[in-house]
Amino acid sequence: MAEHDWLNENGSGIQRASGESYSRTQPEVRHELRPLTTGEVLDRTFFLYRSNFWLYVGISSIAAGVNVVASIGRLAFLQFKGVPVTSPQALLVGSVFSIVGAILYFAVYSVTHAATVSAVSAIYLGEQTSIGKAFDAVKGHWLRYCLIALWQSWSAGWIFVLMIVPIVAMSQLGVKNLGGLVALLVFAAIGSLVYGLIAYIRNSLAVPASVMEDLKVRSAMRRSKQLVAGRKGRIFLLLLLLFALYCVAGALQFPFALLLLRSRSAEHIVGQFISLLIAFLCGSLMGPVASIALCLFYIDERVRREAFDIEFLMDRNSPGAGSTAADATAELA
Repeated sequence: MAEHDWLNENGSGIQRASGESYSRTQPEVRHELRPLTTGEVLDRTFFLYRSNFWLYVGISSIAAGVNVVASIGRLAFLQFKGVPVTSPQALLVGSVFSIVGAILYFAVYSVTHAATVSAVSAIYLGEQTSIGKAFDAVKGHWLRYCLIALWQSWSAGWIFVLMIVPIVAMSQLGVKNLGGLVALLVFAAIGSLVYGLIAYIRNSLAVPASVMEDLKVRSAMRRSKQLVAGRKGRIFLLLLLLFALYCVAGALQFPFALLLLRSRSAEHIVGQFISLLIAFLCGSLMGPVASIALCLFYIDERVRREAFDIEFLMDRNSPGAGSTAADATAELA
């Protein structure tokens, strides 16, 4: 099947392969709704990404910018206070900025993930959208998306945390002669990562479900488990792809990390800013991939399980149909 054979307009079949249908004005183009293979979902993911590059990167750059701002704040504080980079005070300041930055990033990423899902669903179902419209579609429910992301993270890591905390506590207290227990806890912690991965996959479609069906936190989590049942392998392949992409990003930053370790103070600051710029670009470029793919997996599962394609077309062609894609999917839920 050719790369763009799955595009249609008015049921005609094939769009122009140049991607002209995805101009800045975003004319109404609806994609063919039918059951897809995993490869087809990923193919559509990258086509949608390329065709609406600045839209998705613009949304994800907001979250990526939070990390950069937190790191710049840390560097500026150390520089103006004249604190040596290797001093204990610098370590404490760095830890505080890192924790605050991580919390802010988590909250902002949760919202930008939901906004990206809103943009994907609008484009995929034939609606016009923009960065502003994507955020307008999810405003008022920001806390909901943060709680969903927190639930997803906790479901994936709570056993690992329970195994690691005793190890850290015994290390800090100087407890000895418990090597066997420590080894057992380490083995259990590593094994818990398998459960954590499965738990995360089961909950991975909660944000698309919440955005497109206007579901609250608990209902969105239940909805995700329902849709992912028997399809976990597809999401796992997506996670493997994302892992590979982030490995490439890490490889790009690794040489700069080595230079930072061996640089003098002035060179260290310059190297830090270069490293932050690369991290910002990597975060902005790779951030939308997971959101786009998960939204398409969500739509595909509804097509497979609930004949969403037929219901959507009936709603679309019914008299007075003029609601947005989000409203249409909410009515069909």
